[in-house]
Amino acid sequence: MRTIAIMNNKGGVGKTVTAINLAEELLRRGKHVVLVDCDGQANLTRFYLPEFDPVLNLTLADELTGNCEPVWSDNLMPIKQGLDLLASSSALYDLDVSAIKDGSGAPERMMDFVKAAESDADTDFIIFDCPPGFTVGSIAALLASREVVIPMLVDGFSFTGTQDMAAQIASMRAANGSIRVTGILITQWHRSPVVEQGEKLLRSMRMPVFRQTIRRTDKVPESTFDRSPLREYSPGSAAAVDYRRWVDELLGMEVQHG
Repeated sequence: MRTIAIMNNKGGVGKTVTAINLAEELLRRGKHVVLVDCDGQANLTRFYLPEFDPVLNLTLADELTGNCEPVWSDNLMPIKQGLDLLASSSALYDLDVSAIKDGSGAPERMMDFVKAAESDADTDFIIFDCPPGFTVGSIAALLASREVVIPMLVDGFSFTGTQDMAAQIASMRAANGSIRVTGILITQWHRSPVVEQGEKLLRSMRMPVFRQTIRRTDKVPESTFDRSPLREYSPGSAAAVDYRRWVDELLGMEVQHG
């Protein structure tokens, strides 16, 4: 089973879109996927479950505080055959405040969740959609993940931020010795001198970068309004094609993770 955190400290880089389309492409290949929404904004949850009520259903906040079902899979919301979701809610923001005030909240509980999923041998991938910054939710994801994918725009602000985040992830190895950055995924790529020069610079640095990039297209924001993955909303669009190729590249790395 592979555990992947989709993370960048910068917002607006396509983390949730990447999590959705990664899950959907894996599903198309016959994989069983669990998505975990680690962001208090709950965009991933609302994408799949627009009427989701956190008062009536369990969320990641319940998992991290121990107020959850003892069987790990009973905390999931079924989305479709082969795809389940551990939903989010604004209660994650309360956990962040509590962690600052009195140290409450236990992000390490996500490690137990992953171990339980792995022991069932029915799940192929757990994908964590992380918020910007090191919150209780994102720390929980990093403690439980072996891989980190960093979606990134090619602009001046992103370079230093991505380097800093890679260093922060490396520091997490004291608590999670198996975590590493699998690769930086360039999103919203378009042909322009600054983007092409920035990409060349990025690929010359000592950080792993996926060969495949995700091209910019209006079909991406349109698909979020429609609440449909790109493979359903616009399978022939540039971004849909790119995500398919990127998932092929990611799956080709599987041998490295056992």
